[in-house]
Amino acid sequence: MRTRRLSAVLLSATLAMAMAACGDDDDPTTTASGGQTAATTPTTTAPAPTTTAAPKATVATATSSLGTIFVDATGKTLYTWDRDTGPTSTCTGNCAATWPALVLASGVTTPVAGPGVTGTMTVAARPDDATKMQVVWNGKPLYNYAADTAAGDVKGDGVGGTWHVAKPS
Repeated sequence: MRTRRLSAVLLSATLAMAMAACGDDDDPTTTASGGQTAATTPTTTAPAPTTTAAPKATVATATSSLGTIFVDATGKTLYTWDRDTGPTSTCTGNCAATWPALVLASGVTTPVAGPGVTGTMTVAARPDDATKMQVVWNGKPLYNYAADTAAGDVKGDGVGGTWHVAKPS
């Protein structure tokens, strides 16, 4: 009988400890040193904010001595060539060395029009390197001019009577 009573007491004590250990998890208080209770807050880590920078304009506008013109992302003047009759450039070889094509960076598939850029911007594969996509504005391939060394230079306008600064319509 004594063994039964001892077993019952041990069982009761074990159950009491188990219930105390499983206490109410919804209570946001803990006992701090000195017997006082202090509120706790759940420790969750908020995800780091993600920001996506707006892509830099492939073609933007700028004011020059010729009025509002189109420029590339570095501010260099953009040109069109009268001999291009469609979206595919006909300027290759020595021509392309003097008039570098405005091409998209590797991995970029769509040109970005900046504020004030009107019309349709697309791309066309370069005839001398099909891996390079040249920016085309309103069906005209766009180029820089090698002699334009600084942003705002417009030295290529009128060269050969066939090269013209690209301007908003």
